[in-house]
Amino acid sequence: MDLASWTSLIDLDTPAGRMLKKLATILPQERHYDITVFGSAPLQITVDPALLSSDVDLFSDSEDVEQWVKQAGLGMGQADFYIQVCSGLNFRTSPKWAARTRKIEIGHCTFIFPHPVDILIAKLNRLDEKDLRAFETVIRKTGHPTSEEFIRELRFAVDLFRPSFDEEQGHDLANNCRRLWPLVFGREIDPHVEIIAPALKIRREGYGEPTRDYKQELRDALKS
Repeated sequence: MDLASWTSLIDLDTPAGRMLKKLATILPQERHYDITVFGSAPLQITVDPALLSSDVDLFSDSEDVEQWVKQAGLGMGQADFYIQVCSGLNFRTSPKWAARTRKIEIGHCTFIFPHPVDILIAKLNRLDEKDLRAFETVIRKTGHPTSEEFIRELRFAVDLFRPSFDEEQGHDLANNCRRLWPLVFGREIDPHVEIIAPALKIRREGYGEPTRDYKQELRDALKS
């Protein structure tokens, strides 16, 4: 997939873009900030300005960003359109995401936009109506990802399919794939057959491990 071919737009004359420009003015000018923007805001800025959201999700290694956001009255509960300062742990996507971002400088701030495919992978964790609209919008505007492209990307992100910890609100990516594929790609999918098993096979081969599942074969033999 030629990832660069569908990410040429950066439109800061959008609600999300204007919010980032406002954020750059309220942060202390004497230091530099690296801020990653995720959720729907990067799609509004880089794919379709009409894709609206109620907030701008972002995270930074600078721990004072949330303090300045709240002081300016731009946080959740302070404005109808607000900034949600999160942790990098909230952006659950492909391990390849950091190598294919786009960056823009606004004053003393570097804003980092993950590639749309990584935004979509992260949205698969929840997949509510707003997330489905994001998939439909990106595919309509760019022609990507195709079913085959998204399967290849999800194989690299196979660890997202592991069960959630007991303390977490569960996200069933496999079931969300089963919901997504007929709606946006027009066919059914078995995530275990098309995504998980091929990814684990590639991983085993990379470790030099046998590709046959001898433990499963032994269990099957004991049943017979």
